[in-house]
Amino acid sequence: MSLSFTLGIAWSIVLMFGLRHANLVQTSTLYALAVGLMSAPVFVGPALYAFALWTPITIGSFLAIMIDAATPPIPSLIGLLSYAFLTFTSILSVNASTIDRELKRIEAERQNALIGLLLRDFQEGTSDFLWETDANLDLVRPSARFAEAALTTQAVLSGTSIIRFLTDHRARCINQANDGVVANLIDHVGRRQPFHEQRVELRFGTEIRCWSITGKPILGADDQFIGYRGVGSDVTAIRQAERQIDHIARHDNLTGLANRMSFDADLASLCANPDDGAALLCIDLDHFKSVNDRFGHQTGDALLVAAVQRILRCVREHDRPFRLGGDEFGIILPNTDQAAAEVIAARIVERLAEPFRIDEVNLTIGACVGIAMVSTADQNPADVHHAADLALYRAKAEGRGTHRAFVAESKSEARQARDLKFALNNDLDLGAFYLEYQPIVALANGHLTAVEALVRWDHPQYGMLRPDLFIPEAEHSGAIIPIGRHVIAIACAFAATLPHEVSVAINLSAVQVHDAGLIDTIANSLARNALAPGRIVFELTETAILNITPETVATLDGIKALGCRLSLDDFGSGFSSIATLYYVQFDWLKIDRTLIHDAMGDRRRGTILRNITHLARDIGMRVTGEGVENEQTEAALVDLGFDHGQGSLFSPPLRDAALHAWLTGRTQVLTDDTAASLFAAPPAPQAMMTVKQ
Repeated sequence: MSLSFTLGIAWSIVLMFGLRHANLVQTSTLYALAVGLMSAPVFVGPALYAFALWTPITIGSFLAIMIDAATPPIPSLIGLLSYAFLTFTSILSVNASTIDRELKRIEAERQNALIGLLLRDFQEGTSDFLWETDANLDLVRPSARFAEAALTTQAVLSGTSIIRFLTDHRARCINQANDGVVANLIDHVGRRQPFHEQRVELRFGTEIRCWSITGKPILGADDQFIGYRGVGSDVTAIRQAERQIDHIARHDNLTGLANRMSFDADLASLCANPDDGAALLCIDLDHFKSVNDRFGHQTGDALLVAAVQRILRCVREHDRPFRLGGDEFGIILPNTDQAAAEVIAARIVERLAEPFRIDEVNLTIGACVGIAMVSTADQNPADVHHAADLALYRAKAEGRGTHRAFVAESKSEARQARDLKFALNNDLDLGAFYLEYQPIVALANGHLTAVEALVRWDHPQYGMLRPDLFIPEAEHSGAIIPIGRHVIAIACAFAATLPHEVSVAINLSAVQVHDAGLIDTIANSLARNALAPGRIVFELTETAILNITPETVATLDGIKALGCRLSLDDFGSGFSSIATLYYVQFDWLKIDRTLIHDAMGDRRRGTILRNITHLARDIGMRVTGEGVENEQTEAALVDLGFDHGQGSLFSPPLRDAALHAWLTGRTQVLTDDTAASLFAAPPAPQAMMTVKQ
């Protein structure tokens, strides 16, 4: 700054002394020199240095003009003053512009340094990396993070074409969709188009990684393409998590089978193009709900898993099984005709009928299978599923443990089954259920000893329905619990209207045996009607107590503790086991009508029945024969040692009023001695049973 000031003073002295002695030409030259010297500080630099030079020169120029003329040259002074103002403002303006430009340069350098630092931190601390190509699409300046993600070195990557890199590392074994993504990415690069977060599967050695790549073409000053810049990210973990979530969304967590959402999609795809024909199987497990109620959901879940394993062993490798919900399953059988579908269905029914061993307990269930064929393209998936359901309903109606293929004639029956299922699950009207009573008579004298309460359903659309049409579904849905309580209440109330020597037999299902409120329901009904407990007999089939557990025994003991009696119904029609009689103390034993009819005229079978009646009496049980339709059967039962008979020979099932009329018409008269003999406790056992170890 001192140098500038000194130079300014020197030049001002030159001007003042030069003009004093200069001629006309020299004066003009000095004036021009003064103007030039006043302009020079504008470009000197910072304002302080510029004014150190400009101030003495400007003052010297004014003094030189004043000294040179005898009178002050006003025009010259005005012109010089105007120029001085111009240079003064120019110095300020140029200095401000210079300072602003310098500040921006400093800020830009600082920003570049910060960005570089952030980029280094970004690449070192995340799975993301930057990438860049030149105009030839060759990678330039690949970062260490890029090389690490590609399991290679920066030197190998440098100069490699981005297109060749994608082509060489494409994971062809993943899926066809990945090939499409790679092709689309290469197409964008070839067309110099931007792309955003394109996910592609790449193979590096034996490892497959998923990258998300974003890129943008960079243009030079002349709008010429000079390369790509972008960012890449290893999103393998994210892709795996997404696939796991998708798997969870499309598969059943318990069994591992595909779920209803996958079923709908696959069935729609199959119906659009069934190729050489296909089939759909709908499977429903029998008595599964009773297992859940008896042993809890943990055992039920284990049973479902075991059932699925059996189903999987029954189908072919390319068949596709699904869990549709609860104990319902579906299987799509591609490239299948009806004969092959029925073979697979029969195999499934057979395998699921075999006992399961779950938690040290033997469980026996079963299954029904409905079959619908997909023979032509563009069939409605909902119609195909509905057809399989209709076939399934038909299989249930025909006794369970079987399979049926859909036929158009079964629609009406299946529609009825579906309507009943809906009513039992969603619109249960207990008032529509009523009882009919079938007499049970003593074979020794023909006197009425009991009546069996048989539930009926007065459906508003289908009229009177027998139990076999709705009880299985009621057990499956759980509706049997409220229906059973309703039946117990009605039967106890009716028993109070009968002679005191007549009992009422009430059927209990397997599900009811595991109803926690069953004992209270019975006790309340007895108390409400002031009914002697011994007048109520609860009948259970062997199937209802097929799997005897401590809980089952406790429930039956609770019924006995109330004073009620127990009857084992349909003995010989199912999985007869000595354990049933061994662990549960029954009062009555009812022999299934099939065994009785088959024993007519067959000495060997008759001997078996005679020994059963002897066994029953020895352990304190009365024996009743079912299906007595004629006098020959009645006589045979007497000969075989039966105590009671039930069947159309005596009376069909009757409503309450009709039964009272039937009683009046028979003019039955029982003496006290006769009644006592009929309803006294059975005689003490004559012999003990010996069990061979």
